[in-house]
Amino acid sequence: MTKYDMTAIRYLEPGFLPLARNRKSYICPNCGSGSGKNGSGMTSRDGEYWKCWSCGLSANKVELFRIQNSLNYEEACAGILKFYGIVPTPIGETSKKSAVWLSQEEADALAVTNTGMQINTPDGEKIVSFCGLYEQDPQLYCSLIIARAEEMTRKYQKLYRACGNRLAPYAAMVYDYLGDRFDDSAYQKMRRRLESKIQICDKLRVVYLKKQEWLANQNAQAGTMRTGRSQTK
Repeated sequence: MTKYDMTAIRYLEPGFLPLARNRKSYICPNCGSGSGKNGSGMTSRDGEYWKCWSCGLSANKVELFRIQNSLNYEEACAGILKFYGIVPTPIGETSKKSAVWLSQEEADALAVTNTGMQINTPDGEKIVSFCGLYEQDPQLYCSLIIARAEEMTRKYQKLYRACGNRLAPYAAMVYDYLGDRFDDSAYQKMRRRLESKIQICDKLRVVYLKKQEWLANQNAQAGTMRTGRSQTK
């Protein structure tokens, strides 16, 4: 049996499970707890193992994925890695990450998780799932990352201007928030953190613009080849 490196998903949320009615836990794939009027579902203390308080099931994400999709263990390992956008890599081989996998630092800067992000739509807020999106529509995936990077850059720059130093318009908010823990270095730490996040967002924007351009070229070449074959026939 092939064993895969599962390190990358260890503490990720089990986004493949539907959210329970309380929006704070997940519906148990074994008994369906969380879908009823009480809305309680599976919860976790460590982010790795999840427990259902109705049927008593306690399992990690691989086992939950296996139960949900009626797979064997090996299929579940490969399937859940693909779900999170990670290339399944057998233990002992060089670890590979999908080109569309965001690091934790990048995800934090974009204020997203690797399972999705919250966006504003005319109908209100909506969660857009990243899981499998790149395979389904890579252009849309890149567009979402680019748009989010631009949005967060504007927000970080606004914060930087508003309270990035003691003379900024809303500098007092930093003092009020920190209280007794405040010292002047708080502004310096904030500036460094905001500058870092802005740099990450700028980098992601450039990377995904290039990737989007590459995808467009690939699609154009594929279209040209199809046209050539049809004319030959």
